[in-house]
Amino acid sequence: MVRLMSLLAVLVGATAASCQNDDQNHDSYTGYTQMISYVKRHPDWTREHFWTHWQTVHAPKVAPLAAYFNITRYQQIQVGGMIPPTASAADQPVNTTLVSFDGIAMFLYPDPSALTAMLAHPYYIDVVEKDEETFIDKSAYGAGMVATYVGNNIEVVDEGVNVWSGDAATAEKYQKLFESYL
Repeated sequence: MVRLMSLLAVLVGATAASCQNDDQNHDSYTGYTQMISYVKRHPDWTREHFWTHWQTVHAPKVAPLAAYFNITRYQQIQVGGMIPPTASAADQPVNTTLVSFDGIAMFLYPDPSALTAMLAHPYYIDVVEKDEETFIDKSAYGAGMVATYVGNNIEVVDEGVNVWSGDAATAEKYQKLFESYL
């Protein structure tokens, strides 16, 4: 049941984000959706053990599945902190009591249905999810994804290059202003 609710939350969030700005009026919108999830480690694990497992055991399990479903990017950020618990597609936290997190997972994808299909695939259920149950605190809010945000991806700088493609006059104005500081 927790798995079904988590899947539904991701689907709702991904769909809501893709519908939010259907009338994109800026050129830097990539057409991709970005999902950012704050992940809570299993209480029996140290943060260092969690990070090592996540990077060296879990990541190689996710990689072929994500590539198969045309997930553009999957990243892990090894960081801990506190955040209000927030469901995917929610614009406000569930409550204001901060919860701890131990890492951030980021997915970039062209179509919300790709992420939903990935999470429903038998390999995810049999291999990836089983691994998640060992190192993620599935009893925590959001089945261990204590805060999830889904939105449209806007490129501004990529690989050290300004790729913002909004109004050319505005871009030129600020490029010249910046250069005046050099």
